[in-house]
Amino acid sequence: MLTLETGQYLGSTKRRYYAEGVVVSEIEYRQKVFEGWHFHKNNHLTLIVNGGNKEQRKHTEIDASPGAVIIYNSGELHRNLETFHPSMNINIELEDLFFANHSLEPAWFHHLSAGNPELKLSALRVYRECLGNDAQSVIAIHSIIVNLLSPHRGDRLRHGPPPRWVRQVKELIHDRWRETLSLKVLAAAAGVHPVTVSKNFPRYFSCSVGEYMRRVKVEKSLQLMKQKNTTLTEIALQCGFADQSHFIRTFKAATGFLPKEFKKL
Repeated sequence: MLTLETGQYLGSTKRRYYAEGVVVSEIEYRQKVFEGWHFHKNNHLTLIVNGGNKEQRKHTEIDASPGAVIIYNSGELHRNLETFHPSMNINIELEDLFFANHSLEPAWFHHLSAGNPELKLSALRVYRECLGNDAQSVIAIHSIIVNLLSPHRGDRLRHGPPPRWVRQVKELIHDRWRETLSLKVLAAAAGVHPVTVSKNFPRYFSCSVGEYMRRVKVEKSLQLMKQKNTTLTEIALQCGFADQSHFIRTFKAATGFLPKEFKKL
């Protein structure tokens, strides 16, 4: 069984950045690589930027297309099949040192959800910090990741699932992500008072309802921007933004990249 050590991947490493327990690698696939079962020493997540492949686990198969985030738990067996060439991934790997230095439990990583839009946007912000690489980059990277793995998230997991209305509101936002839904509509669909949604939503999502809706729209735009001959104006309209300038401002705030910069990756 092939074991991949810290910073080691099957493709070619174009860039690698070390941030005191966090290893960020830009990996390219331009030719066929090993397709057998293997695992990685450290917990890490992968953002598919270009190309993609079929990700096979023991009981599941994932379509890893541009814009998707794949979560890899330490020691988890998997294999990559039918890789497109060229492909490019951003890998964010967390060593035991990172968890120890920030008093975090590695088990919290296992509860990350690939369906959380903040996971993809955080991965892009980390990558943006690596490209900038100034005196504050390490602390900025650590802050982004600690926020994803913060203790209050672990507390929520230990205290059981959230109320039913939380799931209903989340599903409605994701199902109708192109629309600008009102607080009244969200509350009515979940059968609760608007104050309940407004006051308690940040407890479960670490942001306001409006900010979460913006993050979902930006997340959906990632795959659209990798489609050829699609303009920023078309993407902005498809994602429910008022205009291109609104889309550009929101995308930059959420990812650290201008849309045209991301399209060039």
